[in-house]
Amino acid sequence: MKAVILAAGLGTRFKSEKPKVLHHILGKPMIWYVINAVRKGGIKDIAVVVGYKAEEVMETVGEEVNFYLQSNPKGGTAEAVLASIDFWRNEEDYLLVINGDSPLIKPETVKNMQRFLFMVEEYEKVKLGGVILTSFLSDPTGYGRVVKEEGTDRIVKIVEEKEASPEEKSIREVNGGVYMFYIPYLLEALFKIKPSEKTGELYLTDAVDYMVRKGYEIRSFQASEPTEILGVNTRWELSFAESIVKLKLIKYWAERGVTVHSPETVWIEPDVELEENVEIFPDVMLKGKTRIAKNTVIHKGSIIENSVIGENVNVYPFSYIKDSKVEKGAVVGPFSRIREQTVVGEKAEVGNFVEIKKSIISRGVKAKHLAYIGDAHVGKQVNISAGVVTANYDGKEKHKTFIGDNAFVGSNSLLIAPLSLGDFCYIAGGSVISKDIPSGALAIERSRLRILEGKGKKKLEK
Repeated sequence: MKAVILAAGLGTRFKSEKPKVLHHILGKPMIWYVINAVRKGGIKDIAVVVGYKAEEVMETVGEEVNFYLQSNPKGGTAEAVLASIDFWRNEEDYLLVINGDSPLIKPETVKNMQRFLFMVEEYEKVKLGGVILTSFLSDPTGYGRVVKEEGTDRIVKIVEEKEASPEEKSIREVNGGVYMFYIPYLLEALFKIKPSEKTGELYLTDAVDYMVRKGYEIRSFQASEPTEILGVNTRWELSFAESIVKLKLIKYWAERGVTVHSPETVWIEPDVELEENVEIFPDVMLKGKTRIAKNTVIHKGSIIENSVIGENVNVYPFSYIKDSKVEKGAVVGPFSRIREQTVVGEKAEVGNFVEIKKSIISRGVKAKHLAYIGDAHVGKQVNISAGVVTANYDGKEKHKTFIGDNAFVGSNSLLIAPLSLGDFCYIAGGSVISKDIPSGALAIERSRLRILEGKGKKKLEK
């Protein structure tokens, strides 16, 4: 079986210059969810029909699918399927047709629809013209209504909302926009139907009507959850869909031994990987290809992006870790920032208002307060006191600072790179160090203190 994803529309109700299918849900474009569901549903040969800002959609989706251009994005769903005709016309099989703004469809549903087709053919000896995903909604406004033969799952017709009579609008079973058509029947129907007199669009639902009139049987298939068939046509519907996806992902991890407090406030993106006994507190965001090992706790308000967090780590509140690695037993935060290929070693402690950039922080390092460490290699068991700064930029280039094992850097010291401090060296507080310090040495660099009696009061009185 092949699949065609319809992604050519203008998305006028979105009020956006960006194509609707490229708007993000949990850090991924909406169409990613559709492609992912189709692939996991067992269909690998996929075409995407593009129209509005086609190049932007193609660049985002990538080269793993086939693309076909619908020259008139307002031409309707049937015209969009026809745009991809060279992709599927010679197949003696079923074709999955799905809208690119249906991010809530589940892979299991795609699989089950295929099984349903097989079972009908195997046990009823019927070659269906197609099967259509449907669901019952308490408020079906905006959806095509499914008219069925009473007491059966045989579809008589699907009526678009703007073409429906008052009686048809009262029907609560709606079209989910997911179709599996027998290709020879679909091909025949698409060349026989005519554009709507009201809108000028060529509707795929009219192809359904044609097949039914020809005697080709069309069946409905109930979605396991009503939310599966919800399309995304407005910004509010995008927010609603994102909330559903978010809670489903959190439920998935909770069932695998992850504790999530106040799940409605937590953000976990699809590529994130979590091990059992991870604990996540409110307002946490886990983004990109983040991986978190077992027994780690991520406290309130922290953000972790494209990073690897080891076992038994504590990330205390409101810390930000990006493109970095934190190893087993380390402590980060509160209010720490770690970025750009930094490694925080085992049992290291990075504390309040410490920023680390592109540095190696070795095992057992303590940097607990108000420090900036950039482009540095800090050896084992080093103490970085409050107010320490590695001055790594000279206005033109970045330079490295090397600090040996067991060194001590006193409060408010300024280390001007390029610089090397040996093992067991001691930098006295308030020093400005611009030359290499050998192992075991004590370095002090301070101006002589001058006390001028009475001068302070005199200045204040002025």
